[in-house]
Amino acid sequence: MLHGNRVSVLSLALTSGAVDAFTFLALGQVFTSNMTGNLVLLGVSAGHGRLADAVGSVVALIAFTCGLGAAFRFLGRLTGWSARIRVAVGVELALLAGLAAAWALAQIPGSVLGQAMNPAPADGSQPAMRDAGQAVAEGVRLAMIAAAAVAMGVQSAVTHRLHTFVGSTTFITGALTSSLFRHLTPGTGEPHLAGLIAVLLALAGGAAVTTLCVWLLPAAAPVIALAGVATALVSSAFVRPPPAPPHEPVRA
Repeated sequence: MLHGNRVSVLSLALTSGAVDAFTFLALGQVFTSNMTGNLVLLGVSAGHGRLADAVGSVVALIAFTCGLGAAFRFLGRLTGWSARIRVAVGVELALLAGLAAAWALAQIPGSVLGQAMNPAPADGSQPAMRDAGQAVAEGVRLAMIAAAAVAMGVQSAVTHRLHTFVGSTTFITGALTSSLFRHLTPGTGEPHLAGLIAVLLALAGGAAVTTLCVWLLPAAAPVIALAGVATALVSSAFVRPPPAPPHEPVRA
């Protein structure tokens, strides 16, 4: 990786794994970072005839695409850790902070979100209240999925504009394919195998730690992803800019 981007890219890879683990385990088996996996889940739901289960995957796909497109339009042709790229990462941080706050409130039984996400069992005399509670809970769940997917779309655009070898921290299959191709085909470029392995470990580590949090400390589960983005943003201040091209002598 070029010019000190290692910590930033590894932190964003950790975030990608953490977000996917959280949304899959806590928000109804939906991927909001890995769109390939999300499309597979969408197809599985459709194949089983469970169209209601496919709604979250559709929301994630649309939200991810919106986040990706908006970020690319905002960044334009900028590359490297420019001010606009830091603003985009700040937007991702704000989205994940909102998600973490909403999820933490939803874990409090007496709160409005807690009642929405975990409605009390209704007796047979109140079917309307039960249906309304389920509708609100589903709306909150889909809003959380959308926030996570928009954030991951923004992150994909950011890592693309950083021009690191990994390309995107949300699409590791392509990086793995390119790296192995360069490794096995001399003269096609630097494979960066060590860096790729580090990215893979960071992504898996983010997923593993988030999974433990979902089991042991549910309210803090989204904080892992939040910490990853914050680390990337802080570490970007220490990224060395690329060296300026040498000036050609002026010919008389």
